[in-house]
Amino acid sequence: MIEQILADKVLEVQSMKVCPYKRTKPVLKPNFNDKINIIAEIKSKSPSYGNFILQKNIVEIYSKYAKAISVLTDNKYFGGSFEFLHEISRKTNLPILCKDFIIDKKQIDWAYNSGADIILLIVRALEKDKLRKLYDYACFLGLSALIELHTENDLDKIDFDATIVGVNTRDLDTLKIDKNLAKKLISKIDAKIKIAESGVRNRNDIEEFLPYTNVFLIGEALLKSNDVESTFKELLCM
Repeated sequence: MIEQILADKVLEVQSMKVCPYKRTKPVLKPNFNDKINIIAEIKSKSPSYGNFILQKNIVEIYSKYAKAISVLTDNKYFGGSFEFLHEISRKTNLPILCKDFIIDKKQIDWAYNSGADIILLIVRALEKDKLRKLYDYACFLGLSALIELHTENDLDKIDFDATIVGVNTRDLDTLKIDKNLAKKLISKIDAKIKIAESGVRNRNDIEEFLPYTNVFLIGEALLKSNDVESTFKELLCM
């Protein structure tokens, strides 16, 4: 699946115009503490689940309990857009992660001007030199970058001091979850902030990862919930 997504992304980038927005607010840095920290994700759909019904006050709830908000901007596979990110950025004071398959500086420009504070760089989607160039460009704009790993081979591509590194428990081809591999990779990461992404659905999953990290990117468990506040309280043990 990842190959097809990237092929589609190349065509998308080729047709991108200049972003109509101009950033007006300062870039926020993620501020995680020594407790459980959740990056709460917003998306309209996903290949692994299907369509989500977004609650009208979801940004308000996320702003109350989360440490950052992840917004999907890929449209074809996740139903997102930069317009949606821009809208959310005006409704919250939390740092916003632009989650997309970023392969070009144009996308980073759009993310920056739409109000993102952090961008996602998927190691598997990029050649080593391109990964470094996009990382450096994000830093030049003052953005943080979440470097996402999936396999041990991805570790070899990171030859710079990445501050934020995440491990996605979901395989990008099979869409299957492998928490054991994720824990193994997180234990090998030398980064200030380590994030467990995907596959964290309840308090038991969080407890399983706590020996390795206390920062979690969670989407499906919140988006499927009929009571998002209660789900947050369960995850945060409140």
